[in-house]
Amino acid sequence: MKNNSFKNFVFYFTIIIVILSLSAVVYIKQDNWIVTTITTLTTVVGVFAVWLQMQKGKKLNEGEFILNLRKQFVDNPHIYQMTVKLEKYERSDKKNNPFSEDDISDIATYMTFFEVMYLLIKRNIIKLFMVDLLFAFHFFILINNERIQELELIPCQDYYIDVYKLYYEWITFRKKKGLPIFLEDNSILIKIRADLLVEITGGDKK
Repeated sequence: MKNNSFKNFVFYFTIIIVILSLSAVVYIKQDNWIVTTITTLTTVVGVFAVWLQMQKGKKLNEGEFILNLRKQFVDNPHIYQMTVKLEKYERSDKKNNPFSEDDISDIATYMTFFEVMYLLIKRNIIKLFMVDLLFAFHFFILINNERIQELELIPCQDYYIDVYKLYYEWITFRKKKGLPIFLEDNSILIKIRADLLVEITGGDKK
């Protein structure tokens, strides 16, 4: 029992560090980092409130957990704003760049959500196949967007390494299943530093 309590403490502590680390990126570039951090923290707390219910044996199955995870995603105003902007961009001729420094807080919140998802997968709380259908498009439309990469993902690549690990696992999963990868030609893995790529893939370049 004590061992499980300690593991849970370490897990929650890790989540807090993730949030604070990514918030630091926003702080460097944005004045509204406090609002962004609070919004993101609210999302994370909501996710783990659902998870705690599962741990306590309440009637909440895995499907309901995933639906609640989805709700936390779509209800977050920063993520919603970025999702709308990304989808509009993909429907355009892409000649104009609609993304700017003002979008960095939204991008950081979006990335934090998937960093938490990666930690949930590593803890075996959820499996990748469980989130693939609902989240794959939303994940790759951001990570493989060349404008977002130039604005935030490449300059701050050290802060997002866990998301890039999730990216590697996700493309591996989808390739094994014969599933398409949205915007694959703009893969983030061909643009990050060589040392990070080795850490992420173990030297296996996708």
